[in-house]
Amino acid sequence: MNGMGRLALGGAWAHRGSLAGSALALAVAAALLAVSGVLIQTGLSGGTATGMLTALAGSFGGTVMMATLMVVASTVALALRGRQEDFALLRAVGATRRQVRTLVAIEIMALALLATPVGALAGVAASVLLDPLLITAGLLPTGSGVVLGAAPVLGALLVLLPVTALAAMVATRETLRSSPTQAVRRRGIESGPVGRARIITGIVVGTAGLASTLSPLFFPGTLGAASAGISAFLLIGVAALLGPLLFSGVLGGLPAPAGPATQQVALSNLRGFSRRLTSAVVPLALVLAAGAVQTSLDRTVLEAARIQVAEGLDGNVVLPAQVDPIPLRTLPGVAEVSSLRSVAAEVLTDEDLAQFDSLAWTPTRIGVFADQFDPGVVDGSLDSLEGAGTIAVSQDAALETGGVGSRVTVRFGAMETTTTVVAVYERGLGFGDHLTGQGTIDALDLSPVDEAVLLRTDSSHEASVATATGARTPAQYATDAVEGDGTAGLSAVLLLALLSFVVIAAANTLLMITARRREEFRMLHRIGATGGTLVRMSALEALLTGIAAWMIGTVAALPALLGSNLGLLGLRAPAIDLVTYGALSVLVLVLPLVTMVPVAWSLARLARPRRILAPPTEVF
Repeated sequence: MNGMGRLALGGAWAHRGSLAGSALALAVAAALLAVSGVLIQTGLSGGTATGMLTALAGSFGGTVMMATLMVVASTVALALRGRQEDFALLRAVGATRRQVRTLVAIEIMALALLATPVGALAGVAASVLLDPLLITAGLLPTGSGVVLGAAPVLGALLVLLPVTALAAMVATRETLRSSPTQAVRRRGIESGPVGRARIITGIVVGTAGLASTLSPLFFPGTLGAASAGISAFLLIGVAALLGPLLFSGVLGGLPAPAGPATQQVALSNLRGFSRRLTSAVVPLALVLAAGAVQTSLDRTVLEAARIQVAEGLDGNVVLPAQVDPIPLRTLPGVAEVSSLRSVAAEVLTDEDLAQFDSLAWTPTRIGVFADQFDPGVVDGSLDSLEGAGTIAVSQDAALETGGVGSRVTVRFGAMETTTTVVAVYERGLGFGDHLTGQGTIDALDLSPVDEAVLLRTDSSHEASVATATGARTPAQYATDAVEGDGTAGLSAVLLLALLSFVVIAAANTLLMITARRREEFRMLHRIGATGGTLVRMSALEALLTGIAAWMIGTVAALPALLGSNLGLLGLRAPAIDLVTYGALSVLVLVLPLVTMVPVAWSLARLARPRRILAPPTEVF
């Protein structure tokens, strides 16, 4: 091993505590990326519903990607910023910028190459625990399981290694830009003002985040709502980029508190170390924003589907599909009886990916149109579905397949046919993305499956018919239909895993920040601060950190929630998951207290001056 390698190894060992925090963040991030990679690999393997699994895994993987990039970059940069004193001393004794960069690269790449494969392998191993949920959701056949392989591990490495390298380069940039003398003089204090490039990047990201909240105005349905949800991550990114500028401006404008010295010192610390405060706030804000947006978006989608089904059914009594509709016609007050039917199919959505069967073909159930429901046509006419080889698509599906007049290739089992789009409708969440007519069913000799029986009764007999048959109202049927989706449990587990990762990263960041303040506590102790004063100061800082994170997380989530609500529910009251939001709010406020204060108490004890044995006062 050459001298630079030995120096890197020695530096890593000397600062193993802070690097352990980075290693933990890298390992957990790699585990999550590997799980999403296993799901995508399973989807690409082909099967009955693996196309749906690929779509779900891709959505989860995208969310994990944004969260891990933000958290890993922040954690690695924080760990290396604590090494600025070492880098400054190396510059002072003659090390060149290139040598310092090489030292950091060796150290951080060695860490990443050790932690990432370990975490990824653990994620691959843990992914088999998802088999029961995948089978229950209908995404895997009974008796099968996820497909394991080396690709998810390689994918995690390809994602995390560049991010780690970039974070290391940014973290050491300020020290390397300064002369050796300036680097030594400025060690132990924060870097200068936020650079122009960082400010411009923050403005661009913020503009993109706010613009994405307007996407439901241009992209209807779930696509617009999902695009609006991305704004929360972008706005958290703005907080990471411009947080030091924001906090120094806000805290600098506050008057000095007239209370005890504890308050004055705490506010001065937050004001003077705005970069440190930003590092603590961003992961906490991400916990709140990501959790609130994801759970509220799921609730908004379910509520929109329920409303669309309830408003679109032209009947007032719904029965299970197993009920024989013939005797129902003889009941008093029953004006019409019809069946809601569908047929299993696959739709070709991307001809360029024909070699990947599960990517090119999307599994779905195509509903058979009947006069007893209204999907909300916005273009074309459903009357044209009487002809063979015709299909109607939702607004979401039209973005992929095209509007009226477009050709859509559909596969019913082993039989493949090309259909013509004759109508586009807006209630895709309630009635599915595709509808066909009896003409196509008869021409292809298909056998639709009955999903429900719809009765139309006069108002005077509605209650008696419902009592006699045990039927439900359209609203009740819609609620049961959308809540019975088997993917809800899988989505909840994946979201819990993502939030657990961000919470672990946030707690790890808070511990790293507080543990690094040993010298600061010793200095404060020398000028008269007692151990109790230091603990109370840290508790106040922790409380203010939690409040700042709660405010930023809430502000970042609000545009996403309003935008997705506008796209799916219109001007109705937002379907916000208040229970999850409240629980995460408490977590964000409490986590800094339970992590920072115990470490501060320990540091306050270490900061006490050691007792020295007094010399004898008498000489014998």
